[in-house]
Amino acid sequence: MAAAEVFSSADCGPVRLSDHPNGAWFVLCGGEAQSLQGGPYATREFVHTSIPFVGEAYAALRSAGVPMERIITIAQLDDYLRYLRSGVAEAIPDQQIPGHYYQEQLDRTSASCARWLAESEGGRADYDHADVNAATFMNVLAGKRTGAESKVVPADSDAPVFFGLYSHGDSHAAKREGGEGAGEVVPHSYHSAEWFIHFPYPAPGAEEGQNNATDMYDFVATEGQSNHRNLLYATQIRLALHALASPSSSSSSASRKKRPVISLLNCCRSGGLLEFMRRPSAIQPDLALFLMCSSQGHRDSLVSGFWSAFFSELRDTLRRGSGSDTDMMQLFFVAERRYHRENKYEALNHLKEAAFSYDIWQSEFHFSGARVGNVDPWHLDLTAALTTAWESEPASDNDNGPDWTALERLQQSYETGGAFRVTTKPSAQRPTHLVRGVTQPIEGVAQLQDGRWVLWTRSRQHLGERLSGTAGRSPLQPLESSNGRPVHENEKTQLLFEGDEVAPELATQPYRVRITAWKGSNAGRSVDLVETIKRIYADKIAIPGQVTCHRQPAPL
Repeated sequence: MAAAEVFSSADCGPVRLSDHPNGAWFVLCGGEAQSLQGGPYATREFVHTSIPFVGEAYAALRSAGVPMERIITIAQLDDYLRYLRSGVAEAIPDQQIPGHYYQEQLDRTSASCARWLAESEGGRADYDHADVNAATFMNVLAGKRTGAESKVVPADSDAPVFFGLYSHGDSHAAKREGGEGAGEVVPHSYHSAEWFIHFPYPAPGAEEGQNNATDMYDFVATEGQSNHRNLLYATQIRLALHALASPSSSSSSASRKKRPVISLLNCCRSGGLLEFMRRPSAIQPDLALFLMCSSQGHRDSLVSGFWSAFFSELRDTLRRGSGSDTDMMQLFFVAERRYHRENKYEALNHLKEAAFSYDIWQSEFHFSGARVGNVDPWHLDLTAALTTAWESEPASDNDNGPDWTALERLQQSYETGGAFRVTTKPSAQRPTHLVRGVTQPIEGVAQLQDGRWVLWTRSRQHLGERLSGTAGRSPLQPLESSNGRPVHENEKTQLLFEGDEVAPELATQPYRVRITAWKGSNAGRSVDLVETIKRIYADKIAIPGQVTCHRQPAPL
């Protein structure tokens, strides 16, 4: 698949490689807070927020066949590496971190940016050092050159444009009750707050050589922010999007289509930057905009966030050459599921904090090669259930949510005794069984105080061993998924609790355990795992989002 086909519009007409022989334009921008990377070396942070991720995105685009001439980078590549080299030489004033740690960080960063460094001129981004500011970003998108060799998105082109920006983000109130300087801050909303993205260096003003007729902050409610020139505001992004998607002043609407524009804003509270697109007035069928964010407007993003998942899926999609069968909405959905699979640890930690099984928690399970009590079946079962939720096929094209069937099955198995069995007689020795004619200890067992043994019935599946006599079927009755979709045959064994078949040579009986809240006002009360995980995702997890003023998805 050609990169030029990534962004197109059903209403504006498809954008094909034949129409744009050189493909789409990609702008990769890495920001950072001024207080962290924009001052003297002695004030800078050891780790840079965005440089490794811009390097990752650059490598993904190049490996997918995007020409390097069509990629524009705005980031502190050389700036940051020079800082690290100064640290290696222990030449930073009042340096507290030994030089060998800087060398390790230099090696890691260079490896993340290896292809970018190899193909860049002098190991620099297209815009580096003090040029990493909001004005540069706006000028590049607007096609305004600041020098003869400046690399910009051509203003007179209708080639598709993608821009990705990785940085810190936040918001501040735009006004106060009773006017400026008076009253309480108005609660955050699109009408009363400004969301912004951090840049390490300040944007120069109009009097400092900017070719703008007016200063780029004249129309932004900066609310007295002393460092506002280091910030890129949602209001400014909105104008940039409108200019990008509209025909240039030198072209008529008939002679140039409105080019498709796709963006990914990966920063904390990035959803607020796109809030203006959720208003009914933003729906314009002839503007092909598809905008993505890494989190809601009130929530912090995860490190790497949606960025890594999206660029991985974009690379893989372009490599597959699946043509117009994949559109931008489908690509977003696939990347979103990948994001949730790769970042399930946060939801897992919240779920373990909200629910546990006391009987399993107090037991110390035996696994060969591990200390007694170091392996927790509850943790393993929850991990498997969350993985399965995001790996199963979506219910429909319009429903990209998880399938919580495995979590339902987990709770059912714990409470009915399918997940654990207990021997009917006490024994001083760890239970054994025959494996290919050899007596071996059973894995995943814990001894109760009365001498009986609890057996985890999913231990063999977890250890990846072949199940004798039970492969391909589950002892549990098939369930319908939480969204009403029938469970596919290949999903029925993804959480395979063997029940009494785990050790048929032993006399065992079901070991029923409760799942309860372990702290707070509900401590000891039963917990519904599916309802709990739904609340966790709704209230505590950074969820990528997308908005479009395009009524139909854009084919890839």
